[in-house]
Amino acid sequence: MKFKTVREGEQALILNYLGEGKVVVGPKRVYLFRERLQILSHYQARPDQYLKIQWLDGRKEHRQGPCEMFQNPLQITSIYVCDAEKLNANEVLIVYKPESDKEGNRVDRRIVWGPTVFMPTADEWFHEFKWHGADVNVNKTVLIPKFRKMFKLPIIPEHFYYNVREVRTCDDTQIVVKLMIFYELSNVEKMLEMTHDPIADFINAVCADIVVFVAKLKYEEFQAQADKLNSQNTYPQLMQRAARIGYTISKVVYRGYHASEHLQAMQDNAIKSRTELKLNKEVQEMQQKITDYKLQKEQARSNEKKEMEKRIHEHKQKVEQMKKETELQLSEMRHLEKLKIEEMQKKANLELEAAEQTHKIQVLNKLQELGVDMTKYLVNRNGPAVDQELQVVSSVGQYQTSI
Repeated sequence: MKFKTVREGEQALILNYLGEGKVVVGPKRVYLFRERLQILSHYQARPDQYLKIQWLDGRKEHRQGPCEMFQNPLQITSIYVCDAEKLNANEVLIVYKPESDKEGNRVDRRIVWGPTVFMPTADEWFHEFKWHGADVNVNKTVLIPKFRKMFKLPIIPEHFYYNVREVRTCDDTQIVVKLMIFYELSNVEKMLEMTHDPIADFINAVCADIVVFVAKLKYEEFQAQADKLNSQNTYPQLMQRAARIGYTISKVVYRGYHASEHLQAMQDNAIKSRTELKLNKEVQEMQQKITDYKLQKEQARSNEKKEMEKRIHEHKQKVEQMKKETELQLSEMRHLEKLKIEEMQKKANLELEAAEQTHKIQVLNKLQELGVDMTKYLVNRNGPAVDQELQVVSSVGQYQTSI
């Protein structure tokens, strides 16, 4: 006999000695006599979660959050808190649900497109995809069956690496062809109906195409035509199979090839020899180009020097000609200026003489007006008349004058 306390927010199951039980909701103080108290487990789900409940009668129930529940072992076998499926815009879920009709039970399938948060009902389940996948931590080109497991189906463009091994040319040379394949899901319904592993279908189809392409070529011919492996026309079976299962192959990239060690060593030596010869040829061509360049530059420099000397000579001649023309122009200008000055002097002398004559006439007119005898005035002004002539002759020269 004892007292037990059930706290607020808790529930407890009380079992008596007969195996009967009752649930007590807290807060509560209970007295136990020949009874056992068991605190019930409490489960709660957030808005993006749900409770997965298994009842003792076999029923299953999913309760969408936010919610809470206590696990009563007299009624419930188990309760699990599960996260709802969060889908991005590039993901879909394939959901199955049983449906009853007159013919019997059948299963209905539907596609849930993202973006959304999806909570399945108790009688629904998801399609689980098990595809070939690569362990990138080991080798990205080795695809392991059923390695890639998922419920959310991606519908965005994807790619994978794959090496087609043990491919033989027509001259019995074994090589490994390295590829990278880009693909995109275009029809979900067709993919679900036609295949359970599209990657395996791609691998089989591309292997068949590579074998057909390589088998009709010799090793050297394969090396020369390897660029065709980047064209989608080289992969008809891959394109047909992809279209049939609802996929689109956007691009196939040829990443090279690998041969046996012995053949690869021979190929490396041949490549090395060809590279050395090519480098020697390029060195010789470069030396010849440098020699030709020097000759061209020297010839150009000589022509430029001659052209410069010619321009200097022409410039000197032009300068001399300009000097002569300038001197001639200056001489003409000086002559014209001298003539102009002489003409101006003559004009000035004439004007001066005319002014003197005018002045003399005015003076004589004034004197005449004053009553002066002009005859006497003029005689006295000019001096006595010359009446004797004196001639002097010397041995040096002759000088003659009149008195």
